[in-house]
Amino acid sequence: MAASAAPTMEHERQDRRSRLAESFLPPPLPPVSGRAFRFHLAYTLFYAVFEGIMGNAPLMAVKALNASDVQLQLPLAMTSAGLFASVFFGAAMARRPKKPFVVLPGLACAAAALVMAWIPSAGWFLALAGVVSIFDFVMRPAIPSIVRIVYPEHCRSHVAGTMRQWASIAFLGATLLSAWLLSVASSHSLFMIHLEITIAGLACVAAFVFFRQLPDRGDGSDAEAMSDKEPAINFGRATLTPFLDGRFRRYVAVFFVFAFGNLFHQGVVPAFFARDMGLGYVQATLLIHVIPNLTAFASGGRLTAWFEQTSVWRSYAFVTLLWGIDPFILSVAYFVWPAVIFARMARGPATLGSMVIAFFTGVHSFARPGPDTSRYMTSLFLVTAMARLTAPTLAAFLLAYLSRRSIILYGALGILVSSALFWWNDRRDVLVTAVREEFAGEDART
Repeated sequence: MAASAAPTMEHERQDRRSRLAESFLPPPLPPVSGRAFRFHLAYTLFYAVFEGIMGNAPLMAVKALNASDVQLQLPLAMTSAGLFASVFFGAAMARRPKKPFVVLPGLACAAAALVMAWIPSAGWFLALAGVVSIFDFVMRPAIPSIVRIVYPEHCRSHVAGTMRQWASIAFLGATLLSAWLLSVASSHSLFMIHLEITIAGLACVAAFVFFRQLPDRGDGSDAEAMSDKEPAINFGRATLTPFLDGRFRRYVAVFFVFAFGNLFHQGVVPAFFARDMGLGYVQATLLIHVIPNLTAFASGGRLTAWFEQTSVWRSYAFVTLLWGIDPFILSVAYFVWPAVIFARMARGPATLGSMVIAFFTGVHSFARPGPDTSRYMTSLFLVTAMARLTAPTLAAFLLAYLSRRSIILYGALGILVSSALFWWNDRRDVLVTAVREEFAGEDART
């Protein structure tokens, strides 16, 4: 009896180890997609190193360049220019090959970082960080189309989640090492800032060299790859097409509420940690980047695999709930360290999940394969641009009247409202589908 039980227990242990490994690996992929994934992952890791170092730019500006709270809102507000520009780029790329619309802005992003590395003024330093963000957002409307072309339909969120999962570790290593070097540099911190951002710019160049190796045709949608064969429509009509879709209009309206609440408080978080809580480079980086990226790595694979099995509404309802928990706890229980750590842990899967839905696969639930993928993504970015332009600007104005903690609380409440709205829309879709099926059944019986 014992002898027969032993192999069963061993089999169960192996099965658990196998399921654990699957949480950190991509799903099985066809040959072209498998080769593309390796180049795509290399791009993602190098770009994560770039983002990790650049993620410390607000702290660099606060501690070494003495940036004001208002100046810290500048990069967030400037990204709205990139989002508005993406409207024109999205219309232009709808019927053209997508890779040039990623590679060229990506290399411009690297050039802006290399210039930023040698700027000693806080205002210009943060302005160039904003320029980097502009180019970063200009290239993003092409990403969902490329994912749709390269990877099969059943695994796109899982693939994107796995890449972001490993990117979270690369980001973590880069940002933590960057913060530690800045901390030990002390009086030579300006030189260390120059060096680190130069390295970030070179990592960005390497990332887009790898991205250029992705295939023009993959194992995904042929209709997406052949979008250049579809008839052209004028710019105005192309831009407005997604807004004629009532379901998508509801999606972007709720997304605006989420983005506004998130961007309203985000700019003051580095100053809140550095000034209100009195944390140093390493301590602040631990809370801002390290803990969230560890939890993103641990949970990202399972979370994004779940996205394949549920609706975009339910996915975003859960993700925005996690987003809202973080600033809410920071604002009401910042003096309770276990609560603060839990809040930052919730931010990890929230960040990874929202990135996958917003930038990789979310519009696939609305747009038909072909030029509409870029157009729908462009429309989403247009709404995001409005949030990025208004939310940080309003926060900068209200800082004269409200504390940083109040700004964070109001941002949290906005995000939690968006979570409830995403959940309500999921229930609405289920009800509408049930009613249609009932009427279809009655028509068939008649």
